[in-house]
Amino acid sequence: MSLRPAEPSFSRSFPFRSIVAGAAALVAGVLFVLVLPACGGSPSAVDSPSAAVSAVASRAATASPTASATSGGVTTASLRRLFAYDRAEPLDLRVAAGRTVGGATLRDVSFLGHGARVTGVLCVPAGRGPFAAVLYAPGVGCAAGMFETDMAALERAGIASLAVDPPDGRRPYVEPLSYDPAAVAAAHVQYVRDLRRSLDLLVSLPEVDPAQLGYVGYSWGGYVGGLLSGVRAPVEAYVLTYSGADWVSADPAGTAGFPDPASAIAAAHGAAFLFQAGVDDPLFSRASVRRYYDAAPGRKDLQWFPGGHGDLWGSSSGDAVESHRDWLEKDL
Repeated sequence: MSLRPAEPSFSRSFPFRSIVAGAAALVAGVLFVLVLPACGGSPSAVDSPSAAVSAVASRAATASPTASATSGGVTTASLRRLFAYDRAEPLDLRVAAGRTVGGATLRDVSFLGHGARVTGVLCVPAGRGPFAAVLYAPGVGCAAGMFETDMAALERAGIASLAVDPPDGRRPYVEPLSYDPAAVAAAHVQYVRDLRRSLDLLVSLPEVDPAQLGYVGYSWGGYVGGLLSGVRAPVEAYVLTYSGADWVSADPAGTAGFPDPASAIAAAHGAAFLFQAGVDDPLFSRASVRRYYDAAPGRKDLQWFPGGHGDLWGSSSGDAVESHRDWLEKDL
């Protein structure tokens, strides 16, 4: 499949729905405030959270029982059944005209996912390749564009990349923040299916080496990254940033048959893992991050950074951003 512009030219949008009523809306609002700097907002929103915001964040973290141990009986086969999708469905890739960011050419793209059209940004170095490639997954309320500067830096290193918009930024809308475990579980399932389709897209490109794939997930993207690794997706190196093993609203593991990411990541095989976390993250505690890290098999590393949720993603020169690129460039 070649990267030729579709006709008519594709213009992507991010149809965010209005905040839902009640407690779920309160949790969503808190999380949005806390991730705003990493998604391109004002750093002051997270540097000095009000006492009210801090209190609500605490309520969100304890809204449902937190799993104290990984669930038993989680296998790659059970995860593949849970996150099943129609791989034979045509991707119907649509590519917009390129634009220049940091000296790299980025293109808005869309393709068919599982019951929805996935939107995102694609960056492929000039030349025939084959190139290593990285899939980026943002957090709740964020969009693929938060990674564009980082993608341009990878392109200069000869690495292709695809960043996708999470499924709470399009129709049909999913509810990743809720006091209903089933709704949260359904949102996670949709995201993992989107990511599996995204990897299918990358390996379909002749410029990409299917044996050299990486993954970078921020917040929600880091949480579902462990679920993705459990299906043994064709990823060699995972970077899971500002995420832990316990979800920030209702616990989806309260839904029958749904694993937490620590139990899922334990089923992974052959991949390397880099965890990056904030020492003062109000959404994913140090214990939650440590439990996630401890469950990961094989080669792994855990890096702690000062500050709260996603602080270092707000700047392309942040230590976390540079260190994960260095790690990926060495591992892919």
